[in-house]
Amino acid sequence: MERSTDQFIANLYRENYRALYLHAYSMLGQRPEVEVALQEAFLAACKNPEEFMRKENPITWMEKVIEKMALHILRERRYTAALFTSFEELAPGQEPSTLTEGSFELIDFCQSVVTKEELKLFLRIAEGSSTFADEADRLGIKLSTCYKRFERIREKLQKAMDDYSKNGP
Repeated sequence: MERSTDQFIANLYRENYRALYLHAYSMLGQRPEVEVALQEAFLAACKNPEEFMRKENPITWMEKVIEKMALHILRERRYTAALFTSFEELAPGQEPSTLTEGSFELIDFCQSVVTKEELKLFLRIAEGSSTFADEADRLGIKLSTCYKRFERIREKLQKAMDDYSKNGP
């Protein structure tokens, strides 16, 4: 970025950070998630500064980017909440973080349904040791692809568990 572009974005950041923070906070309500949404919005502006500077109202554009990121974060929160409910139903009182390969029958069952790599992805997100964004970066895929992959794994596991509970082993 050129010096004038740097200055434009730096000034925009200083002058509008609080308003953009409050905008994101109104949707997400949790500081770490708000900071992620803001970082992504400013990163998007820095990736293509010439186009960003030509916008009639750059703040409105930033708000829209923050809203899109907030939707991704809320979707991830919903998936994670659904996942923990599933584990609670399968293993009452058992925390997902205490599950390890070979130490719990559920793991063996899951490995018969999905690949080891799929199960790793699923458990990392379930345990909260990784986020959808982290896993997408680790795998070199888009965030939306990571959501879809996770959802397919969850559906396979859920179907297998439903079949198992109806028909036995």
